[in-house]
Amino acid sequence: METIEEQLSPEELRELGISYFRNSNGDEEIRRNGLRMLLRAKAMGDVEATYLVAKLLLDGVISYNSPDPESFALDMMCDAANSGSLRARAHLNAYCQWRYKKEFSGRPKVTEGGPLVDFSGKTIKLNRKGLFTPVDAVLTYENGVNLLTIRTNLSFIYTDDIPSPEKFEAAVRRGLRLWEGMYTVFCGQKLKVKVELTEEDNLYDNLYVIPVTDYMGKFLRTVGTALATRERKAQIEEALDHKRSFASNGIKWTVNSRKVIYIQSEREGFDDYDELTAVACHEFGHALGLGDLYESRVDSLPGVAKGTYAELDSYAVTEKFYNLVMCDHHGPISNNDLEMVILAFLENKMQHFQPGMIKGKISKALGRGN
Repeated sequence: METIEEQLSPEELRELGISYFRNSNGDEEIRRNGLRMLLRAKAMGDVEATYLVAKLLLDGVISYNSPDPESFALDMMCDAANSGSLRARAHLNAYCQWRYKKEFSGRPKVTEGGPLVDFSGKTIKLNRKGLFTPVDAVLTYENGVNLLTIRTNLSFIYTDDIPSPEKFEAAVRRGLRLWEGMYTVFCGQKLKVKVELTEEDNLYDNLYVIPVTDYMGKFLRTVGTALATRERKAQIEEALDHKRSFASNGIKWTVNSRKVIYIQSEREGFDDYDELTAVACHEFGHALGLGDLYESRVDSLPGVAKGTYAELDSYAVTEKFYNLVMCDHHGPISNNDLEMVILAFLENKMQHFQPGMIKGKISKALGRGN
């Protein structure tokens, strides 16, 4: 005969468990029973139970016998976040950013004010814009504020009807605007980032956004792969097979190269808007001149091992996985990402986290420990 506990759903078991755990009034047996229920709900696949256990571990409320208990807890939190827990995603992002601030709060600063300077102390002058610049990047200094204005003209191209194109477009715009905010770059200098989006009918000066519907998927498999190199063909096939969104920046990324974002959705209606927003944020990073941080055999990317760059370690979850936007599209945008964006437009070349299929040096923004 089943016990009452065995008759509960994972969600009911989780809620009962956290209630016991938090309201034990000092009774260790009640507290242990509450934790046991939480762990059982987690084992039954309850995502929010996974989040709660990971949070208790990261907050130091409970412990786990592991060589690296923090990484174990972060990995669990990441599993919950990628399984759909918004609370897990918010906690993971906040926790990694807290580690970063803690690590670099006492570092010396290059300058206390004035126009933005690079690592050598040279003033950065950036004014990339025009009819043949799909994404503009202009750096100004006014009233004591360094402002990087990123401006692009969005052009949405549809090969099939989707149920709510206006909602799809709104989700994409939200993703691009996630790059806005205040950052601390080049050893302690404050930078404000503003994203301006227009939708004019220009001939070349556009950032194209294409939802990969059935027709576009078939087109890319036939025409797209036929015209591509063997390596690029493998990349396109892998992306289509696994519903991965991707960006195209021409033969190689430059300020003037044509920029296209292909967005895929797990659902035919393209209505998983939070996911689409996160994907658009990551792909816009490629349009801004950043390479990928994750490990990928098909892209000939070995991944970046934990401990390689001090400025990324606060966001490390496992050995080669970072909670950063260019590794996991749900991750936050870091100060280091903005340094790389500035260097991409300044040097007119893509900034890499790791050596890959296209030969190129690692970005000078990496390894500075800032």
